[in-house]
Amino acid sequence: MRTPSRGPLFLLSLPLCGILKGGGYLPIRRVLLAYNSAVLSQEEEERYATQQELKGQTLRLIQEALEEGGYEVCLLDVEQPLEEVVRFLSTQSIHFVFNLTTCVSSVYSQALFPLLLDALRIPYLGSQAVVHALCLDRFLTKVFLRGLGIPTPSFILWEEGGPWPETFEFPLFVKPRFREHLGKRIKSIMVSDTENMEKEALRIFRETEEKVLLEKYISGRELVVGLWGNGRELSTLPIVEIRPSERFQEEILRDIDLGEDLTLQIQRMAIKIFQELNMQDYATFRLILSEKEAMPFFFEINALPSLYFRQSPFPEMCAAADIDYTGMIQRLFHIAARRVRNDG
Repeated sequence: MRTPSRGPLFLLSLPLCGILKGGGYLPIRRVLLAYNSAVLSQEEEERYATQQELKGQTLRLIQEALEEGGYEVCLLDVEQPLEEVVRFLSTQSIHFVFNLTTCVSSVYSQALFPLLLDALRIPYLGSQAVVHALCLDRFLTKVFLRGLGIPTPSFILWEEGGPWPETFEFPLFVKPRFREHLGKRIKSIMVSDTENMEKEALRIFRETEEKVLLEKYISGRELVVGLWGNGRELSTLPIVEIRPSERFQEEILRDIDLGEDLTLQIQRMAIKIFQELNMQDYATFRLILSEKEAMPFFFEINALPSLYFRQSPFPEMCAAADIDYTGMIQRLFHIAARRVRNDG
């Protein structure tokens, strides 16, 4: 197996990054690596079910990559009372937060911590809280995509007591409106008849107490396109394909050939979404490449892509671009630090 090169190691030769705060220049020296132990443990248990030796590697590798860049790294597990988290952030000298958190809080889980950091005026990796909130809401995501003229699968929003669709064809997907509920991801279900549609929609509605999406099934290849950077430095990463797998949650295929025209079309759509939504630093976008129309249908925007070592699309995209895990983490950090400095 070929080992990817270390990628942008030239970053290590740069002076410590800094931010502008209170009218003065503040070098970034102390970085907080924030995570949620409960969510991390559950996700790793599922992702590494047959690769137990990889459990715990993601957090360790991120910490080592930041320390290798010359930064003091402290860790914060946000799985504790909110007042304790606020007290820690208020009393510690934190210059920047490398944010991995998905808090177990309502349906806006990954939006909570960025909102708190904004209130405390602590810079962090990734988009602002309002962007996370929109991306977690499948209904608002689809409304936003349609407003931009980006194709997305047809759908209706259903709640208990509401009318059932009459024109939808089976099979179709039954999806919770929000991608997460109390820190847990509730899987979408594909149904092939009215009885199962009503049964699954009612089950999800009562479990989440939120409206349910009934979404048209589109036959085709599921793809993920990723972006990182800001402004003129925004760039795309190699597109990967997602396939169901018996061994893992999903199999990530690199080095796929879509043809130049289709690749550019997908990348331009992703860039348009990123820019119009005012996203920051990095993001991934899921889509179905329709077999019938040979056209991309976007259905998910992820403002906080998972970074699980060897088990997430974003690191695999970087690997396809010959950027290893350490290089990816260091580049993400410098992308965000440069943005914060320029915005200051």
